[in-house]
Amino acid sequence: MVRFSYLIRHFFTHKDYLPPASQLPGTLYTPMQIVFAGVVFAIVLTAALYVSKRKHLIRRVFAIVWMFLVAFEVVIVLWDSYAGIHKGIDLQTGLSLYPCSLFLYTMPFAIWGSGIWKKMACGYVCTLGLLGASLNFLYPIARLLDYSCISFASFHTFTFHGSMLFACIVMLKSGYFSYHAQQLRELFYPCIPSLLLSIPANLINYSSIDADYMYFRGKMNVVAMALPGFSDVQTTITLYALYILIPALFFLPSYLLSRSRVRQEQQDDCVVYGLRYS
Repeated sequence: MVRFSYLIRHFFTHKDYLPPASQLPGTLYTPMQIVFAGVVFAIVLTAALYVSKRKHLIRRVFAIVWMFLVAFEVVIVLWDSYAGIHKGIDLQTGLSLYPCSLFLYTMPFAIWGSGIWKKMACGYVCTLGLLGASLNFLYPIARLLDYSCISFASFHTFTFHGSMLFACIVMLKSGYFSYHAQQLRELFYPCIPSLLLSIPANLINYSSIDADYMYFRGKMNVVAMALPGFSDVQTTITLYALYILIPALFFLPSYLLSRSRVRQEQQDDCVVYGLRYS
């Protein structure tokens, strides 16, 4: 087992040059990682509650966070591509075409958009974005199978997913966005970003590159365990259904309540109308 000082010295070292994960402190579900994730979550929650009370700062803070993450994404892709033994961008895994990558593409619409554009963007952040950010804290498998939580790669993943969670909490706590739907089509606004990103994702997935972007082919172990024995096409169809239905479930209670109120108002109007002309 290497010492903590080793992690500091090799903070920017690529996994190709690190010892096996079993010899590194702070990897997945070790005490250091659990404490680290708890501290990060506490910072995110505190910052989100602070900003949500200062509504005049929300758009400005969102813009700063988004610009920082875009720059950080470029840096981490280049670092992943050229800091290891094999040089060049790995087209199978190195492109930003994952469910959480949508945060980069939707936030400009959440910040500066309006109407349906803002609803789609904020809807993604507060549904699939929320789930992705939460999963990263509960099961940060993307990096911590190879890296310690004290590493450049892990710093990126916790910063990125922490920012997603931060944005979601601020949106919901401040009233910037809510799970409100009066019409049936509003249930499906949040899935539109996922459907759009699925186009380039599946063009690459089913090309000679043989990738698994947005997990449509089920190569990620969590998806593979959830859908055992599924073919690539069956997995893709199932994932499409989940990308559509899961966000809609967040808005379903509001929609059903709205419809119930409409029916009640119609019944009351009928009663009044009947009394008036009886």
